[in-house]
Order: sequence, then structure tokens, then C-alpha cells
Amino acid sequence: MATSQDVLVAGAGLIGLCTAYSLARAGHRVTMIDKDEVGSGAARGNAGEITPIQVTPMPQPEQLKEIFRGITTNRHYLGIAPLAAPMLTAFGTGFIYNTLPSNVRKNTQNLDQLVRGAFAAFDSYHADGISLAGGGYGFLNTHTSVDALMEFRDEQVARAEMLGQETPGQIMLDGDLHDFEPVLDEHVRAGFLAPTERYIDPSLFVDELHAKLTALGAEILEHTELVGINNNKATLRTDQGQTTRGFDKAVVATGAWTTPAIEGLAETRKAYVTSGTGYSYHVQPERLPSYLLASIDRKTIGVPISGKLRVVGLMDFSTEIEKFSKRRIDHLASQASAFIQGIADKPRFDEWTGPRPMTPTGLPIISPLKTSPNVIVATGHNMHGLSLGPVTAEVVVSMVEDKPGVVAGSQIDMRPFAL
Repeated sequence: MATSQDVLVAGAGLIGLCTAYSLARAGHRVTMIDKDEVGSGAARGNAGEITPIQVTPMPQPEQLKEIFRGITTNRHYLGIAPLAAPMLTAFGTGFIYNTLPSNVRKNTQNLDQLVRGAFAAFDSYHADGISLAGGGYGFLNTHTSVDALMEFRDEQVARAEMLGQETPGQIMLDGDLHDFEPVLDEHVRAGFLAPTERYIDPSLFVDELHAKLTALGAEILEHTELVGINNNKATLRTDQGQTTRGFDKAVVATGAWTTPAIEGLAETRKAYVTSGTGYSYHVQPERLPSYLLASIDRKTIGVPISGKLRVVGLMDFSTEIEKFSKRRIDHLASQASAFIQGIADKPRFDEWTGPRPMTPTGLPIISPLKTSPNVIVATGHNMHGLSLGPVTAEVVVSMVEDKPGVVAGSQIDMRPFAL
């Protein structure tokens, strides 16, 4: 076991929680802080997906037309507010550059270094007694266009083969599909099952990590904001004022709030971490689907979680990353009821909106600061925070212990994730 160190983890979202837990179980003394409460932000409101074959960089060539539609209409899964356009210039330029096919291939290969260890990292948590409950196995991917779904399936098969997973099933059409999953709307023509992909209740996951950290003796300070940090000292702000705290190592996993506004994080300026806003809500249908349902054409997901159906989707860019829009969640509900039967007339509850930290490359940042090498930044997981949380934590533990990062038995190249 490595020498135990005092490690400060700033941020109690998925990345911060996983990192704090992996550090604590490795024998380190952990203090975790958050400006709100444990699991706030996107930690609880996401789709609960653990899906290696679908963890790819967000910048893709087909996204270019989606960006145009996001600017010109508010009836689209992507929404870009005109007032937000100036602040998105640097991010958008980098994003567009990374849609070049050569960059997509390079970024995918780099991201796959982490992806290969995603399932094993979750399995290690489960072996520790974390239940990974509230969900199940299998993603039923659907489309109204058979040709479009065939193209999507081909990509999924290639990724499954590359990762050594069972390949997705054959495409089912019309009657066969509706016999397989009766809750699908009649207009959904085609679907196929990816049997290895998992989904869990992220809120239960957050609660169990929180409980495990408490049992391991970690100190957890809510409503404690990081306002400055350097090699061995953090400046924290609470309702009682500012205090300072020393540490051996620190991990900044503050998600959407990982900004140069925090004194000492000027190096993050050129990372262009930008947050999109996602939405989810719950509904209680008469019959739940047997699998996670993903409408590829509508960019909307329906997940049977803990006896309820959680609907997840949309990506908005605006100047207010946590502002709730009834108009947008109404649009999400219309998209969901167009491919899932029996939910249009059911009341919605637990409506949620929250930030999703994005980067122009589609790669997370997992990097020490050059000016303060004892401070590690871990953020920008591009909607893959749950899938990549535990494996990111493994890499961060190695960095804290000054060891090379090893995922799935191979040492990984950390340069693509550097600031």
C-alpha cells in the first residue's frame, strides 16, 4: 500500500465521489468538499448509463448540422441561446475542428484508453458492497428509419468487437420489435438490443458512495466552496467566512464550476470547459419497458429506474447553466411520448435540470497543474461522468501516488487528457 496522504477532493459530483471513495479505500485520508450538497449537479439527474460502446467523443461530423439547427430553432434536442454565442466562440471553434474525421479517430482512440476499464472499475465497486441497483442490463436502440439504425448498429458492433464485448443483436422490425417491447409506439420501425450495456439508479449510487465514504472515515463538508488553491493550501468559503486548509494532494473535480475564477486555476482557461444543460423527469406508466429505451432519431432516452420511468435528453447552451425551462422540458416530454406509449397523459414529477461539463475535444481533463503539481484537475467528462467515474478515479489515485496510470492491464498515455 502506498504511503497514506491527506487528500482534499473539491466537488461531490460523480467524479469527485468516485475519486474520494477510491482514494479512501486505498488508505488515504480524504476530505471532500462541495459548494452545495453531495450529489448535486448532474450526479443524480442523469440516465444512469454505464455504456462503454457508446462512450465516444461528442465532436462528430454529423454534429455540424445539429449546431446549425440548435441556433435556428427551439424545437430541437440541441438549443443554443443567441446571447450565449459569444462565450461559446472559443469552445465552438475547437469543437468544430475536432469534428474532422482524423481528429475523431485520434480522440476516440485516446478516450478508449479509459473506456476499456469502465466495466471492471464498476465491478470492483460492486465487490466492495456497492449494489449498482435500481436498473438492469440491455439498451434497446430504436429508430423510425431502418437504414439509419443499420448504420448506427454497424458502429456499435465495431466498438463492441474492439472492446471485446458481446456484439449487439440483429435488427428487429415492426411486429417482431413490438412483440419484443410492447411499450414502443407503433411508428418506431426498427430496434436492436445491446445486451451488455448496464444502467443503474444514479441517486442510489450517490447515496451508497456517500455512506461508504462516511464508513471509511472521510470528512465530508457540504456548503463549502473552493475559492483558491495552490500546491499545499486551499482557500475555502462557508457561511461563516473564509478559511484555509492544508493538504498533501488535492483533486479539483468541480465539474461545471472548474473555472479560472478559482484563484490558482488560471491554467484551465484554455481548456474551454463549457457546460451544456440537460433535462430529466419521471413518469409512472402502467407498464415499464424491459430495457433502457434509446430513440436515436429523437435523441431521447427512457430508463426504467427503481420502479419509475426516467426520461432524459436535450442539451442547451445558455448564459444560465442551471435555469429551468418549462418550454424545453415540455419539448422533451413530447419527444418521449412520440416513441413510448402510455406516458403522454401521465403526470410528470421530479423534473430536473443540471449542467454537463463539455470540452472541445470530447476528452475529459485529468491533469496536474503545471504551477501546482500537487493539484490534480479532473473534469469535463462530456455526459460520460457515470460511465467513466470509477475508472477515472483509478487513474487519479495513481497520480496521487505518483505512479503511472494503468487501465485494463495497460499503462495509459495521459498526454491527451492534460491541461
